[in-house]
Amino acid sequence: MDSTDLKILKHLNRDSRIKKNKLAELVNLTPPAVASRLEQLEDEKIIRKYTIEVNLEKLGYTHQVFIQTKMGYRSNKKYLNFIHSKQNSIRHHYKISGQMNYMIHGAFRSNSELDDFLIELGQYANYQVLNVISELI
Repeated sequence: MDSTDLKILKHLNRDSRIKKNKLAELVNLTPPAVASRLEQLEDEKIIRKYTIEVNLEKLGYTHQVFIQTKMGYRSNKKYLNFIHSKQNSIRHHYKISGQMNYMIHGAFRSNSELDDFLIELGQYANYQVLNVISELI
């Protein structure tokens, strides 16, 4: 991977739907050269997928939170089964280091929906909720 590949990734990160012709112009290559580099980046699993960023508030998900969870004596398997059953509310789920075991990035339509989730989560793990006030970047 060279500096041109990094430039390609930078532009794709900003807009994954950018046209190859426009991308080629931005990185000073021909469209076939860009296509070849993209194929190589995909084959090497550097580019794993192309995705979109959704405005959750416009979809009614006004409550975004990060929830750190910790397993004590509770079953990790039951916790993970619960997480998989709640994928509509969970945007990302990470295994983390430190005092907590996992980090959930969740999105909920209301405080009561979040509260219901937390009540059920409490059956499987101890947790700490961090409320998202605004997105800065």
